[in-house]
Amino acid sequence: MRLINTITDRVTRSVNWLITSGCKQVYDEDANRKIIVINLFAMVGMSITFALGISAMIDNDRVLGIVLLSSSALFGLCKALLLHSKVLYNHVLAPFILVVSLAGLMLYLVITGGVANTGPLWIYVLPPVAMFFAGVVYGVITVAVFITLCSYILFAADGWFVVAHYTTEFKLRLLYSFATVTFLSAFYEHSRQTSFNIVKDLSDKFEKQAQQDMLTRLPNRRGIQQFIEFESARARRQKKPLTLILCDIDRFKRVNDQYGHDGGDVVLKHVSDLFKASIREQDGVARWGGEEFLFVLPDTEESNAVVLAEKVRETLATSPVELQQKKVVITASFGVAQIDFEQGLDKALTLADKALYKAKEKGRNKVLSASSLARL
Repeated sequence: MRLINTITDRVTRSVNWLITSGCKQVYDEDANRKIIVINLFAMVGMSITFALGISAMIDNDRVLGIVLLSSSALFGLCKALLLHSKVLYNHVLAPFILVVSLAGLMLYLVITGGVANTGPLWIYVLPPVAMFFAGVVYGVITVAVFITLCSYILFAADGWFVVAHYTTEFKLRLLYSFATVTFLSAFYEHSRQTSFNIVKDLSDKFEKQAQQDMLTRLPNRRGIQQFIEFESARARRQKKPLTLILCDIDRFKRVNDQYGHDGGDVVLKHVSDLFKASIREQDGVARWGGEEFLFVLPDTEESNAVVLAEKVRETLATSPVELQQKKVVITASFGVAQIDFEQGLDKALTLADKALYKAKEKGRNKVLSASSLARL
């Protein structure tokens, strides 16, 4: 039983790998979905054309057999390109080869008629495939070129190098019905892409809202967490310092009690705008919760972060905010701690919080660093 489970697990992982090969996190959801469909289409197309090619060779139809086996090889090439993710633009080259190969095979079937003149029935596969992989614009261009070539083959070149013989009624209905399928495929793909873009925009909007504090327009705790993780990994990899500053507005409850929550919101926005204007482009600041804020300073040692915190503290203390036609001075306390990657992020946050608490204990409107706590 254990052996069966192991084999099943390995088979499942192999199948998933074959289906998802070529997908990357840097691609959007729609691009990765197309890659999965390309994988499936290439594997199915390779299998079908290979089987039909072998069947044709057995029936001594060598030309058809060679064409089908060649198509199978091209479908296999598409799959191989996606398996090798180092190939530049493999996610673009693979569908291009697939669509061109499919169109070429369809033209051959129109010229030769395939088996018992049923070959043209396969051409209806082309429009949805071209629209899905190439998009509406390039898909329509591809199919338009195909229809032009088909029209020439069926009418202008008939009897010259066209092997199969079709009635005029069959040719016209074939092209009319193919044009109808093309229109429906283009309409469907346009609708699908429009719907996808609408859903994606909404998803991005909601994701941004989920990571942003609506009052201050700063990242919230969830939003800054991603920034911290990214900068922590970069700092650890490059052996660069990374420092945190935890800040708390002094006597914020008194502001709410005296000026109401609307006054408190004005103070929070005032402080947030000042903080955003005080940091570098590569730095981050977030509303950590309530009246607390967190600064994340890449490539910054604790001593330099203390200097920045002092400047921010002084600027805030000398920039009063107007509340109910009164100039109100707002101050804040700051705790600074550099991340020790052996101890982790939580330890640095704890040390910054302790330094912040000590700064409040010593009279507020002060900056203290974690390293200075040992000297107190």
